[in-house]
Amino acid sequence: MNAFSSFASSCRSDMSKGRLTLVCRHIIQETHDVKTFVFSPKSGQASQFKAGQFIMLNLVIDGAPVARNYSISSPPTRPDDMRITVKRVPGGLASNWLHDNLARGSEIDVDGPSGAFNWDDLPSDRPLFLSGGSGITPVMSMLRTLADSGSDKDVCFIHSARSPKDIIFREELDALARDHSNFHIHLICAEAEDGWPGPVGLVDESVLLRLAPDIRERSVYTCGPEPYMKAIRGALHSIGLDPDRYHEESFGGGFVNSILSADEPASVHFVESGINHRCASKQTLLEIARSVGVYLPTACQQGVCGTCRVLKLSGDVEMLDLGGLSAEEKALGYVLACCARPLGGVTLDL
Repeated sequence: MNAFSSFASSCRSDMSKGRLTLVCRHIIQETHDVKTFVFSPKSGQASQFKAGQFIMLNLVIDGAPVARNYSISSPPTRPDDMRITVKRVPGGLASNWLHDNLARGSEIDVDGPSGAFNWDDLPSDRPLFLSGGSGITPVMSMLRTLADSGSDKDVCFIHSARSPKDIIFREELDALARDHSNFHIHLICAEAEDGWPGPVGLVDESVLLRLAPDIRERSVYTCGPEPYMKAIRGALHSIGLDPDRYHEESFGGGFVNSILSADEPASVHFVESGINHRCASKQTLLEIARSVGVYLPTACQQGVCGTCRVLKLSGDVEMLDLGGLSAEEKALGYVLACCARPLGGVTLDL
């Protein structure tokens, strides 16, 4: 395991667990399966967050409570314009509900903001932002913050998408590159289409060195699905980037203290993602989710902060909870993915 398998900065999350009511003011169709929901705080409330942080939406779907974490894609320089950008997941409970039901005037209660992956706590004079797919959202918040503040920092941003039609914020990224000479923005597609002028393929060591030849002197901020993150870590390790310059939204390594003596067979069904995965019971739910590319925000990875809580729909787990869940959350069926291990078959609302 190389040094990039763990979050290089402090894993202590900035957890401001306030409850805020947001009102949906506008909805933007970003791509064929991605929408941005534009919120403002309900009258008399104030929103304060750091670029890169996330909020937890408290939804009620078919009469049942559903909690989901979404990165804030807007910058804190626009406090009355808080945005989340959501990709519709086939069969996904929360993402489909948001796409199909959220409308102008809808109110949503949220917790947070939270997250140690943020620009205030991890500043740099020469940032390199790397994102894959909808992982663009927290780094877009950082990029917009730098643009709004008129920063003269030497910024490099490399975003990977499946195809040109899947590039989120494409027009805005083109405008940022055009209007800010210190913003070097590169868009890469895995699949080519007629008329696409940019590079085609996957980001690897050679691509990173070509687009950011000074990468060893930069601080790297990355977010995306786990297969993408794994490839990025491997490439940066080969390049020789100092691990202290590496920051990722998913916080890396996982809870390492095994509480099971045997490697018993188990399985996890991720309902929203539509994935069934056979696994070993000694693995945490967080490790299992990452191994199949299911996104799950985390912070302390010790059962303390509650960031990685997920609703367990069925099955049993063994969990070393150090205070991350309230009695009410446990009664509803929530577990902490960082320190819960499946005992046989488990179904998660994720």
